[in-house]
Amino acid sequence: MGGAEADDEAITVVRVAEPEIGANVSARLQSLLEACFPGYPDRSYFKLPPHFRYLAMTSDGDVAAQMGVEYRVIRVGDSVLRTFGVVDLCVADSERSRGLAARLLAELTELARTCGMAFIVLFADDDRLYARNGWARVANRCTWVRIHDHATLGIARQEDTGAMMVKAIGEQAWPEGDVDLLGHVF
Repeated sequence: MGGAEADDEAITVVRVAEPEIGANVSARLQSLLEACFPGYPDRSYFKLPPHFRYLAMTSDGDVAAQMGVEYRVIRVGDSVLRTFGVVDLCVADSERSRGLAARLLAELTELARTCGMAFIVLFADDDRLYARNGWARVANRCTWVRIHDHATLGIARQEDTGAMMVKAIGEQAWPEGDVDLLGHVF
């Protein structure tokens, strides 16, 4: 067995509802998020807490990687779609290049299939990881609720965010038309 495989065996991936995350793990999440995203707020979420997370935990209790997930219906054209939205996927520097991000995405994809979701949606400037794992960029006009520092600032509209990506879970093609996220950006 190679070194990376042996190291991966020490990583356990768990899905946990956000309210069930204790203060110790929340502090570790905050540290990871701040390390991965410079300028991240002084808390374990950016806009609002996700509904649940996938956590990749080391045997000594460190958070090696995390991915927040929101469950939401969104409107695309005339279609109302059940979706999961990916939030703040990140991997600790010391754990990168071991397939953890792809593993978290695969776990979510399987859950989405089981739950009958139509799509998984995310916003990413760098699409390499997501394209390798089945996501595609879409260029729909998008509307969302602008939130900053626990305050609603209004409604935002943009012709093409340049960052929206989707993964079809079933046979349904991504619909044409404007996207209304019915909430904030994932």
